[in-house]
Formats: sequence, C-alpha cells, structure tokens
Amino acid sequence: MPARTIRISKSLEDLQSIAEFVETFCAEEGVADGAAFHLSLVVEEAASNVVRHAYAQGGTDGTLSMERSGDSVTVEIVDDGPAFDPLSVPPPDPNQPLMEREIGGLGVEMIRRMTDRQDYRRDAGRNRLTLVKQV
Repeated sequence: MPARTIRISKSLEDLQSIAEFVETFCAEEGVADGAAFHLSLVVEEAASNVVRHAYAQGGTDGTLSMERSGDSVTVEIVDDGPAFDPLSVPPPDPNQPLMEREIGGLGVEMIRRMTDRQDYRRDAGRNRLTLVKQV
C-alpha cells in the first residue's frame, strides 16, 4: 500500500488530528498495540517539534507520511523550517542532577529509543526526518 500523508498544522491544538491519523493507520495496518503506542509517541513528539521550532522560525509547511512494508513502518516528517538535525542533539546525561540539565533533548532521546532506525537529511530546502519501527 502506498504511503499515507497528512499535513502538519501550525497549531499544537491540532495535533489531535495527527494522533488520529497514526491510530487509524496502525489499526488498518494491523500494527501490534505496543508498536502502535511507540509510533504514536514519537510522531507526536516529532510533529510538535515542527510546530514549536520549524514554524516558529519561519517555516510554513510540514507533512507526515507513514508506510508499512513487511514488518516495519516508515515515518517521514518533512518541514521547510531552518535546517536542524534533531539526531545531532546529544543524549541527556543521566548522571547530571535534574536541575542542572539543559532544557530539551528528552523527546529526541525518546525517538531514538522507541524506533529502530533514524535518519535526517536536508534536501531541497527541507528537513527530512525518517524513522523506522519494527512492528
């Protein structure tokens, strides 16, 4: 089945439509509950980052695509915001006291842990984050 795509709105309040898109995709594709839960979390994190960061810095367009191929689901989040590789964010130091940690980075770490492969590239003025989850 071809990839299914939805536009990422400029409002955090509209993330519910993204959540419903992921839920419907997972149900129709027979994705196991645990994998579907992980996909929901990572997609929500990535889409909210587009709204909070890419759109806040001048981006105007973002999309989310999902496709199942065999035992894996590929998610691609594309936006036209300033170049930013979320995978370059260093993992948080678990030994550092909570109050001394830099803000941010936990969502990216969650994405790393809940997906099996991650890739970022800048292509034709667009950020492309690709995530693969074995389901």
